[in-house]
Amino acid sequence: MSFLENLTRRWLNMNARFWGRGCARVMLFAYKVKWNQYKSDRHDRAWIAGKALVTRLRWRQVDETTFTYEPTGEPVKLIPGDGAIWSAIHAVIQVEYDYLLSIRKGMTISERAQMVREAHHAANSFIARWKG
Repeated sequence: MSFLENLTRRWLNMNARFWGRGCARVMLFAYKVKWNQYKSDRHDRAWIAGKALVTRLRWRQVDETTFTYEPTGEPVKLIPGDGAIWSAIHAVIQVEYDYLLSIRKGMTISERAQMVREAHHAANSFIARWKG
C-alpha cells in the first residue's frame, strides 16, 4: 500500500467516525427538542424518536413506526420503547451514510461496509459518553 493510499484510507476512516458522532449528536439533540415539545402530550419514546427522525432531510414517515429515506426507498422500522432513539440513530447511519458512500465513485462494497461499521462504532462511543 502506497503512502497516498494509506493517507486516503486514514482520512476516510476519520470521516466515518466524524459522520457517526455527528449523526448521534444531531439525532440526540432533535430527540431532546421533540421530547420537550411533546412531553405534555404523553407520547411514547418511539413516537418522539420518529419525530426526531423526520427532522432529517429526505426522511419520510410511512406509518407510526416505519420510515423511509427517499433516495433509496428503504423502509426502516423503529424499535418501540426506550431503545427507539438508538435504533433511529443506527438506521440513519445504515441507510443514509451507506447511500452517501454508494454515490461516491471508486469505492468498493467492502470499503463502504467498513466505513459504515466505523460510523456505527463512533456513534456507540458517543452514546456511551452521553449516557454517562
